[in-house]
Amino acid sequence: MVRRKRRASTLIEVLFASFLVALCASVLAASIPTATKCRLKATYSGLALSLAQKELEAIRTRGYPNVSGAQLASLGLLDSSTPVAADTFSFTNVDHPLHDSPARVLPEGKGFVTIEQVDLDLRRVTVRVEWRENGQTRSLLLATLVANL
Repeated sequence: MVRRKRRASTLIEVLFASFLVALCASVLAASIPTATKCRLKATYSGLALSLAQKELEAIRTRGYPNVSGAQLASLGLLDSSTPVAADTFSFTNVDHPLHDSPARVLPEGKGFVTIEQVDLDLRRVTVRVEWRENGQTRSLLLATLVANL
């Protein structure tokens, strides 16, 4: 007759396994807030990029003759034809089917368009989107050239 030995867990093995489980759980719990912050940061950056691209493309499709504060405001792409700074206009409160309002999409979101005459038949359009995140102001900048062809 063959005797089988029963193997039982010792107290030290059980304590070690409990320690490993607790260690893994604490590492996982510590990484959740960081992952949430990173996801939120990526979401806001993606929204800002989308807003800036939509605004820039909406301006580019209007063509060189319409790339001015007065024309873009009359087309509904800017809040007003009055600049908020030198050659810089706001599009914070604009809400149009082709593009969204930064104030509605991002926390304390603001949008700005700067129009510069680079050469005789060439204008540079720069779109800046700003928002507040964790008490800091973040921004994203996109620019393009619009030529009179």
